[in-house]
Amino acid sequence: MSQVVLFTWCALTVLSSSQARGETVCYPELDCFSTGGGFVDRLPAEPVTINTHFLLFTRNSLYGEQFLRHNAPAGLLDSHFNSSKDTKFLVHGYMDDRTEEWLVMTTDAILARDDVNVVIVDWGGGAMELDYSQVAANARVVGAELARFISFLKEEVDVSGRSIHIIGHSLGAHIAGYAGQRLATTGSKIGRITALDPAEPGFQGTPPHVRLDPSDAMFVDAIHTDGEGEMDLGFGMSQPVGHLDFYPNGGRDQPGCSDNLLNSIWDHGLFHGGKDFVTCNHKRAHRLFVESIRSTCPWRGYPCAGREEFQRGDCLTCGATGCYKMGYDAVEKTPPSGTELVKLYLTTEGQSPYCHRHEYRVEIILSNNGIRRRFINNLSIRLRGSRGVSPELKLISGSEPLSREGRYVRVVGTPQDPGFLHSVDLRWENDRMWYVPSSWWGMRTTATLQVDRVLVDTAGAQSVDRDEFCAYGRPLAANQIHTIHIC
Repeated sequence: MSQVVLFTWCALTVLSSSQARGETVCYPELDCFSTGGGFVDRLPAEPVTINTHFLLFTRNSLYGEQFLRHNAPAGLLDSHFNSSKDTKFLVHGYMDDRTEEWLVMTTDAILARDDVNVVIVDWGGGAMELDYSQVAANARVVGAELARFISFLKEEVDVSGRSIHIIGHSLGAHIAGYAGQRLATTGSKIGRITALDPAEPGFQGTPPHVRLDPSDAMFVDAIHTDGEGEMDLGFGMSQPVGHLDFYPNGGRDQPGCSDNLLNSIWDHGLFHGGKDFVTCNHKRAHRLFVESIRSTCPWRGYPCAGREEFQRGDCLTCGATGCYKMGYDAVEKTPPSGTELVKLYLTTEGQSPYCHRHEYRVEIILSNNGIRRRFINNLSIRLRGSRGVSPELKLISGSEPLSREGRYVRVVGTPQDPGFLHSVDLRWENDRMWYVPSSWWGMRTTATLQVDRVLVDTAGAQSVDRDEFCAYGRPLAANQIHTIHIC
């Protein structure tokens, strides 16, 4: 457990220091880097220490990667790099290197779909260090090195800035921003940056030159999965940073990431199991992105002011802002010129396949008699329609106190389309709870919940379609499935 605690402490440690290691350091061919101005109070390590490598993968790379260098034109010309094709750069984050699984999976998925150049930016020498503040400082040098390498491609083989797409996870998202920022100042703005849960510590609320922002590329899209929440550690930013910012499941507390820590340690060992547990939400961003490359699912994000509004079901139409597609194909539809920081929300599954094809607002209305209950446990619903039956959808996990109005509202999604709805199945549990004395004796099997109506709103482009299902106050026994038909 000590290793897990250490990992967590390193990621959440205070990012400023009373004693800076200096004010400015200069590295030939790159730039001078200074503390202050919103940056973490560390100076970046030397490039030789960070040891950044550029690894090329193409469909013609039969024998694995090819190493490219910014000062080796002959090596570039002898490689499989094709300047007439788009180039995707993949940039990892803190405590990672080229062996990180998401880099391999993303490379394979992209090349299986598109004939492009994929370049992994391996800066493990500067990232595999416990001092997060130092690693965040090192990211500035990697951003400068990446900008220099892209300039080298432009000069040697006339690569177009529009053909460049940088995909960065965690600190890698801000590295993409640093590279894009440098290239933009020289008139060579790149085509796209995709930020996969951009790192929060040391970046949230900082000036634009410190972090990724929409000016760093022609199009910047971001997927937020680990913003600060009550039950997670918040490694990712909740602040929007792009033209389009997607917040699956509200941008935090991802389904499937609340599993038991001991089970994770049992399956993967103490350090890796603990790391996987505390970073599950943070890693979900690149897992969603990889699936979006392979999937034909719409990944539709609905414009909304915030998480609470989305969970109330206030944002299930595309409205004047429009809906946008999350993931690899986000570039198919971009917002109008001058529009940025558009916040979009959607739901996903807790495991692959993640994508939901449809979202619904479900409202359970209890009868007056039903409001006598104080708690309700593990309430779930299934939607029955002309094309089939949805999986069981959790409305309440665990136990919740009953609302004074006797109403429950949740937004849920389904991976399949059940078609036109004609009935719903409700099920709830009445398990014994130590903090509810009335559940200790005899009531577990005889308890009932009296439901008046169930309202289901189906999300749509311009309006929602509402279906009403009437139970007329009939008592629904616990631990049984009850079918309620359309009124």
